Amino acid sequence: MEEWRHLQTRGGNQFMTSLDLVDPDRISRFGYGVITWIDKDGFPFSVATDFLLSENGEILLKKPSAPPMMPGGRVGVLFNHITGIPTGGYTDRRYMLVWGRVSEDQGFLKLHAEELSEWDEKILPFDKLCAAAVPQAKKYLESLQPSIDA
Repeated sequence: MEEWRHLQTRGGNQFMTSLDLVDPDRISRFGYGVITWIDKDGFPFSVATDFLLSENGEILLKKPSAPPMMPGGRVGVLFNHITGIPTGGYTDRRYMLVWGRVSEDQGFLKLHAEELSEWDEKILPFDKLCAAAVPQAKKYLESLQPSIDA
């Protein structure tokens, strides 16, 4: 990972495994994940849970004791880390957000990754991340301008 990145699956009939998107070495540096899904009543729900990587690199999430997810439903799983500095501020910030679907697998939820975005400040410092986002933000604000003028 040279910079912040966002990747999607190939689409169509070309199946991608989690290993095609998610680097096992990087994800193993996180201690837990936060699963977010839409419950059966249409409300978003998030819960932190433990996870492990199978021998072949599949992401297995501990099933949360929370409202059940729809079978095959789309979820977002945020893996993040931040270290507080006693004198104020933060360091060692990084995250990996994986979107995909889950299936039951021997008491776990197997995450089938479809999209990934991630950032690690040791690779791309925060100020450079912000600067890289400026063109996208500018384009977004310009798209809003016609509705503001109306």
